[in-house]
Order: sequence, then structure tokens, then C-alpha cells
Amino acid sequence: MKILITGIAGFVGEHLASFLMNEGKHSITGIDLDFGNFNSGGRLSREIELVRVDLTDRDRVFNVIKKLKPDQIYHLAAQSSVSYSWENPLETFRINVFGSINILESIRKHCPGCRLIAACTAEEYGEAEDKDKAIDENCNIYPENPYAVSKSSLDFLCSIYYKAYGLPVFIARSFNLIGPGQSEGFVASDFARQVALIEKGRQEPVIEVGNLEPYRDFLDVRDAVKAYYYIMNKEKSDQVYNICSGEKRRISELLDILLSISKRNDIKVKVDRSKFRLIDVRMIYGDNSKLKKQTGWSPDYSIEDSLRDTLVYWRKKIS
Repeated sequence: MKILITGIAGFVGEHLASFLMNEGKHSITGIDLDFGNFNSGGRLSREIELVRVDLTDRDRVFNVIKKLKPDQIYHLAAQSSVSYSWENPLETFRINVFGSINILESIRKHCPGCRLIAACTAEEYGEAEDKDKAIDENCNIYPENPYAVSKSSLDFLCSIYYKAYGLPVFIARSFNLIGPGQSEGFVASDFARQVALIEKGRQEPVIEVGNLEPYRDFLDVRDAVKAYYYIMNKEKSDQVYNICSGEKRRISELLDILLSISKRNDIKVKVDRSKFRLIDVRMIYGDNSKLKKQTGWSPDYSIEDSLRDTLVYWRKKIS
């Protein structure tokens, strides 16, 4: 099986590559703009072909896919920060929409039988109409930030390319993914990083936080990439799936868990209003029953496992 992963050097991409390598003998190619410390010389970086590609460069994308003719593409590459999207909406659209069009067009012209899974987001749903009910795939989407609008565009584009050209595409609306390796710009990883710095004596015993009141659905990235694999290989195309735990948790709960497993018991919490979003949805959590029923997927990691592993990651990183 020839597999292409866009955004392979990112948080989800590296976990997906590791999962696929353990699942079977695949020929994997990864594309990204910067490979940084991808796998730090480990098995992945030795056995996976890495190609530097800017997805907004149409000719470059077309040439790579024309040459490779992959059987499957996991399209993960994106500008994925909501806060950055408010500051840089044009850049967010350039990467998330125009780059994705180049992927879809290159598949249409050079390998129309290639199966594609597009990593979209639960941010597309916006505030749930019934705030006490989990969001399922039939709910309408009301994106409320530039990042969510860009991903909604990709969502619709995939559906259009399926209907117009018969491209075998899947749409994965991922809720909040957490786990080891995530950058500090995301809430759980940001909390864990600050705890690790405090434990090391490199930060005063005060954690600066944004809004702790919203409820979100947190899923371990290792469970998410398993879901992508199950969807890609077990179901018919033109399907939308929620990638989520199915449980709502207040953001403050994540901080409480991290503080409970910290080596310090004197950490204080300080609210920093500059960390608040311009528009912050009060509650988003998903219904994963379709994913479970149609693919047989189930999560392996508890929220405690995910946060503990994230803290261990940051402890090692700052040492």
C-alpha cells in the first residue's frame, strides 16, 4: 500500500506515521514544509520518504502526486490554531483551503482512485443548538472563527469532489486532540508545559490560564489516528465522522488532573484575560456512536493517561 501523509511532521502526523508503520508493510511518504526534529533519527525518519512541499505550490503538489500515485492520502497539513487564525485569516485560508484544493485537483487528474481522509474539525459546529446534547454528524455547522470557516470550506469541497468526480473521500471532524508531542499553543499541552517548568524550578509556582469554564471533548491523539485508519480501510467513502471521546469536560478539570499528578503541591492559578478567545463557544462535545458502530473503533486511553503522558513528554523536553 502506497500512503501519503500531508503534515507528517506535525503533532498528529508523527503519531499517525508510527501507527501505520506498526500496522503493516506500507510504503509511506510524508510531506511537510519543515521536518524539524521529526522522529529524531528514529525508525520513522529512516524508513519513511520525506519530501519538502508547500501545499500552496500547485505545480509542486501535482508533480509529487503524479509521481507517487498513492493508494491513500491522509490530509493532515493545516494551520490549526484558532487564535492565529484571528490574527492571520488570509494565511489560514491560503494553507487550509487553497492548499487542499491543490491536493484534490491532483488526485482528480493523476490518481482518481486514491482514497483521501481530510482532517477537519469540530470547530465547524459552533455552539450546539441543544447545549445538553452531544453533537452528531447530522448537526448543522455554524463556524465561529476563521480557522473553523476554512475547515468548513474543506469539508464542503470534499463532498463536492465526491459528488462531481466520484473521488473516494472521507471527512473526519476531530474534536480536541491531546497527548504527548503537542505544541504549547494548545490548552492541555500549555498547562503540562507550565507544570513541568515549575517542577524544574524554571518558572514561579504560578500557572497562567485563559478561560477555564468552557466544556470540550478531549480525545488522545493515539486514539484519533487509529480512528483515521479504521475509517480509511473499513468504510465506503463520502462519509463524515466525529473523532471524539463522547464525553464533555470542563477545561478546569484538565488543570486539576495535572496539578494532582504534579511533583509540586504549591502551584497557584492566575487567570490571564489575554489568553481568552474573541468568541469562545461555551460547550462542544461529540457523539461518536457512528464511528464505533460502523468501524468497530473504541478508545484505548483515558483522560488521565493522556495528561500523564503529556506531562512526561514536557518533563523530558525541558530537561
